[in-house]
Amino acid sequence: MSSMNMDVDLYVDSNPKPTEVTDSFWLFEYNEEIARNSPSVDGKWLQFYDLSQLDTMWEYAKAKYRAGRLIGIHSLKVSTGRPNQRASNASQGVIIFYCGPSVDEQRIRMIGQKLLEEIPYKSWSGWMSFKTDEQTYAGTQATGQVKNHLYKIRCAKG
Repeated sequence: MSSMNMDVDLYVDSNPKPTEVTDSFWLFEYNEEIARNSPSVDGKWLQFYDLSQLDTMWEYAKAKYRAGRLIGIHSLKVSTGRPNQRASNASQGVIIFYCGPSVDEQRIRMIGQKLLEEIPYKSWSGWMSFKTDEQTYAGTQATGQVKNHLYKIRCAKG
């Protein structure tokens, strides 16, 4: 769980609505048994949602994870209602699906495809992006990074 930079144990495997939490940037979902099946975790698939959908999609993602349906996903986190200067769009939140190793492109793409089968996702661009932890540390588009992904796969556009 070190890649999640957990600082608030209160928000691990808890049930508050992300948009109602303002004292932490993230809520986390982690199951040791599920996580044990994932090799090196050094990246994540990202799904962005309008804030009006974020709470519902977080509940849905947690249910799929807890049921063991998100093959290859080590753990999850979701942005909250706390303002974040690293966010590119204040009207959206993000659900982050941790997996790896990022050097295994075939595995990462397979995990992404399985994720889309379990959690249908639409983005304005028609792509779902994977980025490494190293890219995260380098910054976001909001902080000036031009390329903020390692891999992309097609998803529904909308």
